Amino acid sequence: MSQVPSFVIINDNGAAVRAQINQIIAALRSTSSAAIAPTATAPGMLWVDTSTTPPTLKIRNLADSAFEALLDGGDY
Repeated sequence: MSQVPSFVIINDNGAAVRAQINQIIAALRSTSSAAIAPTATAPGMLWVDTSTTPPTLKIRNLADSAFEALLDGGDY
């Protein structure tokens, strides 16, 4: 589970840029899963809310003002 404060990669030395890229990829791989919503958001962004049981997949609305539930981790 991973979140990043921003998906923007700033200019820096090679090792620092690579670390930023690795953090962003980790956040994408885990769908920014955590018990609290990510601070860096964009319309259409996915987030797994682990504060619910079962965890809930949410999507950021087009106004970029809230996450809306898509799926919970239940049986389908």
